[in-house]
Amino acid sequence: MNKILAKAQTSLTKRLETLREKEEGATAVEYALIVGLVSLVIIAALALIGPAVVTFVNTDIIPNL
Repeated sequence: MNKILAKAQTSLTKRLETLREKEEGATAVEYALIVGLVSLVIIAALALIGPAVVTFVNTDIIPNL
């Protein structure tokens, strides 16, 4: 009986370690998705603001130099 319980405990321990490893991988994927989304938001913001900055520099800053 003790051998069966020992095998069950070993099997369960291995299964839990596997699940823990998979959880870490999922967390890395989630962080990568967040970084990608933030990057897209920054790029979109710069694309929208860029022309206004160029106009401001060309009309207000450069003539005053």
